Amino acid sequence: MQQNQLQGALSSQFDTVLETMEGIATSYFLSGRLEQALQILQVGRLLLSMPEVTTHAQARFLLQYGRTLTLKTQFENAPEDEAIAVLQQVQQLAKQLDDPQLIADAVDSIGFAGYTAASNRREGDPSLLQGYFQEALERRQALQDQRGCSESLFHLGLIEDIIDQPEQAHRYYTQALQLARQHNHPREAAEALRHLGFQAQRQGRPAEAQQYFRRALRMAEQSEMQVYIPFAHVALADVYLEQKELDRASEHARKALELAQSMDIKRAHIFALFSNGSICQARGDTKLARDYYEQAHALAQTIGLGYAIQRAGDALQQLAENTDSQLSAQEQEQ
Repeated sequence: MQQNQLQGALSSQFDTVLETMEGIATSYFLSGRLEQALQILQVGRLLLSMPEVTTHAQARFLLQYGRTLTLKTQFENAPEDEAIAVLQQVQQLAKQLDDPQLIADAVDSIGFAGYTAASNRREGDPSLLQGYFQEALERRQALQDQRGCSESLFHLGLIEDIIDQPEQAHRYYTQALQLARQHNHPREAAEALRHLGFQAQRQGRPAEAQQYFRRALRMAEQSEMQVYIPFAHVALADVYLEQKELDRASEHARKALELAQSMDIKRAHIFALFSNGSICQARGDTKLARDYYEQAHALAQTIGLGYAIQRAGDALQQLAENTDSQLSAQEQEQ
């Protein structure tokens, strides 16, 4: 009996330790310190082999580790193989446990890891991932998991957006936003707002897009989700530039760049460099614009982000062509 009591006490203590480490990792991530979050989870992973750690604690911990690896893929274009392998392990453990919540979370997370890698590379058939999110949504609806439902609806919206079904994407984003607001899930609400803003911007409604982006930024700031704030500033900088409000655009682009650099969020850093370059180009400061684009090109190369490398190359080529045209015009005038 004493042995059983000791075993139970150790299992409970390990569960507490692992849960605490998950909380620390979450705090690190939200404050923009992704590498520290991963370090904590990698240390915690060493404990999972201890015999007193329950299967449920293992699965829960690995779920967060896999999701955090996916964020590294999202922000730094890191390989997704380990993230997907970890999340598939979670799915297997969850099925052994017959834990419907863990199964739903693992299914959605596997789909999002695949989407993130495909989005970074601009390759593959994103519609193949639709089934993951649909299954996760159905499972989460059965569990009345409102945060999870909001997340899966948002992910379905991403797929519809990328396969050029804007009306269906809008419907999913709106449903995700309504659920997130109703049940106070700021991260899910902020992401839905930002993507509704992107839709409005693409459809030629910059004033409406600006309102979505401002609300997304305010929600991220109020909820202390520091890691998402530079992306929100980039979105506002770009829409203000489109509206030819260069001073406001410059203010947000500067903040985005400062935050992305301080937190070492590479994708946000690249986007912020593009925004600053575009604003300088609009002001006629070709030299500074070229500097920003060259920095974006170099950083994109370090993480192998192909579409950003191409975008920076195109921007630099356009600058060169504009400069050549101006020089030619001046020579003709002389």
